[in-house]
Amino acid sequence: MTATAAPSVRTGILDCVQVNLAVLADRRHGPGRHLALGARLRFEPRPGPDGLPTVDPAPREQLSEGAALVGLRPDAVAHSVPAHALRVMAERAPVVYAVADSYAMPWLPYAGRAHMEHSFLVGAHRDGAEVEDAYDNETAWGPARPGRWTYPWDRLPTASFACVLSPVPDHRAPRPQLCLDDPAEYVEAYAAHPDRLAALRRLTAETWLLARARHLHAAYREQLGERLDAADHLRGWDQLTATAFIAQRRAERGRPVPGGLLPDLASLLAADREVFAVRPPRP
Repeated sequence: MTATAAPSVRTGILDCVQVNLAVLADRRHGPGRHLALGARLRFEPRPGPDGLPTVDPAPREQLSEGAALVGLRPDAVAHSVPAHALRVMAERAPVVYAVADSYAMPWLPYAGRAHMEHSFLVGAHRDGAEVEDAYDNETAWGPARPGRWTYPWDRLPTASFACVLSPVPDHRAPRPQLCLDDPAEYVEAYAAHPDRLAALRRLTAETWLLARARHLHAAYREQLGERLDAADHLRGWDQLTATAFIAQRRAERGRPVPGGLLPDLASLLAADREVFAVRPPRP
């Protein structure tokens, strides 16, 4: 059984950890609350796979910060949660937020093909586990679309962590904030990496994350009533994401890759600071 999930949520500008937190934010506080997930525009790379830096935050840290931004509080947090324990949690609460390995999620195109930390929501249903996932993306193995599915409990993966998200009363909308490191070392790490295919594969994921984060930040600023002149800049990020994907596919086939990818990345990262500059509020 499938059904479209959370029509109010801007699934196309959220990553796989944010998107199901966004669903709960809007359910608890009303449509549009999830855009506060973009209040802080970050570029703070950390060590990642293959010796390359990544802007992909650790899921637990991302959940903690994101929940605070949208007015939710993680309660009953559990770690390394097998399916039977998820069932116990779901029978005690209306819905459980969980993060696990996408490789073991039968509703995703990644099942049996790719490992990554991915969120989902689960509730107890008379026929088993009712899984909801609002993730929306084109993958190398087909589209992932928002939906709702019912599975036997033993089909669910072990969650790296799970929690119940409760509303925080009197929550105030966070102010926009920029947390932007210098991009020079980040870009140079990708330029100097000896395995060009590994670098391009990672860069495809990185540009996807970077572009979505910037669209989300712009959407939140617009929700607050700001008039950002960011349309051309965001189109540049979208084009860079497409170029990185094309470069990866060409490299996998042993063909020349488009030039200019890394200089364009450096240019867009440098421009973020001006395009998204936070002006002081008017008196």
